[in-house]
Amino acid sequence: MSTLDVKLFYVAFWLYFAGFIAFSLYITFRKDQIWRIAARLMAVGLIPQTAAIITRWLTSEHVPLSNMYEYMSLMSWMAVILLLVLIKKYRRPLVGSFISPLVFMLMVTASLLPKDVSMALVPALQSYWITIHVTLAALGSGAFVVACAVGFIYLMKIHQRQPKSTIPGKTLKLWAICFIAFPVVFYFLLRLFGFELKSDLQIAFGGIPVTGWGSFLIGLGLATLLAGIGMPILYNLSLKKKDSSHFGSNFFAISIFALLIAALIAGLLNTGGIFTLSERSPLRIFEFFGMILILYWPMMLICYSLLYSSKGNFLNRIDFNLDLLDEINYKAITIGYPLYTVGALFAGAIWAEKAWGSFWSWDPKEVGSLVIWLFYSGFLHARFQRQWKGPKAAILAVFGLLMVILSFFGNYFFGGAHSYT
Repeated sequence: MSTLDVKLFYVAFWLYFAGFIAFSLYITFRKDQIWRIAARLMAVGLIPQTAAIITRWLTSEHVPLSNMYEYMSLMSWMAVILLLVLIKKYRRPLVGSFISPLVFMLMVTASLLPKDVSMALVPALQSYWITIHVTLAALGSGAFVVACAVGFIYLMKIHQRQPKSTIPGKTLKLWAICFIAFPVVFYFLLRLFGFELKSDLQIAFGGIPVTGWGSFLIGLGLATLLAGIGMPILYNLSLKKKDSSHFGSNFFAISIFALLIAALIAGLLNTGGIFTLSERSPLRIFEFFGMILILYWPMMLICYSLLYSSKGNFLNRIDFNLDLLDEINYKAITIGYPLYTVGALFAGAIWAEKAWGSFWSWDPKEVGSLVIWLFYSGFLHARFQRQWKGPKAAILAVFGLLMVILSFFGNYFFGGAHSYT
């Protein structure tokens, strides 16, 4: 039965969805009235979402930050606030067209997670340090979402379309080799050399369970990681020196956006019982990666076709100044970094000591938080000391969000002391 806070959440959900649609229409029609409606829808959506957080707080009698649904909701709330601030400060409504899809993805993800109110917290959660730890970590992650969205805009904008260039076609072929041909061949090579990929994964078509796909998905999942490393290397060796249009950066942005959509669809299918991962298998995360890869194939081709079959009209409509985008990206990370540092690391360590008697225990989510912190520390160091700006900074911002998402859902696959969140 839906509680009041969940009903308020869904009111915000549909308002954000309407705002996302309106921002998408703004890209096409470029009417000021459209983006004003979109911004107002997002602003109005903050009201029921804020009310949902407060209502849940009053109902549970503790800060509503004890599970993944509550964390994701606060993360999206922060992203919407920054979206509205950016539009007001820079008078560039197009930024909403890129941030709103990510906000909606966060809301969809939150809607899939268990929403039961924790009336009686486990002992580890009965501390005021959870408020500091989770709140600041979620707010910092929300700022990283905005940096990622701005990075997307930069990478889309920097590409200078050259009608007679063969680079786009060659890049797409290289992608097909790395992400379609190689994973399939890799799986059969594993089977040929006798590697056992045991899996209990089940896929249900029309309510009829179909087995035998698990090992194939594991093989694809393992190959996906290798392909993700190999394609940039191959592109740099074979195509980058011939490409003066920055198409590679543009292609990267399209590819990551398609990957996020594929991951979201995979989550929906898993939640809906269409496919069920193996229980307690160390390879179950690769089952999920394999499913994402299969969904990624059509999503990538669809996104690519929508952007390049219209003779570049969409890309030409991105009228941001690149220096401004780089500045916004940097400022978003400088907002998120200290919040995440204090929340995820320092407050988290203090909370761990009080809850489990140790500041550090190599828990999977602790390791994930440390890796994220080191990544953004490296970003700021490269920015100050190496003058990494422009495409490099944008690509790092996009990678950073992928790491945040992977760490967030890591406990589903790796367990650990954070498995209750």
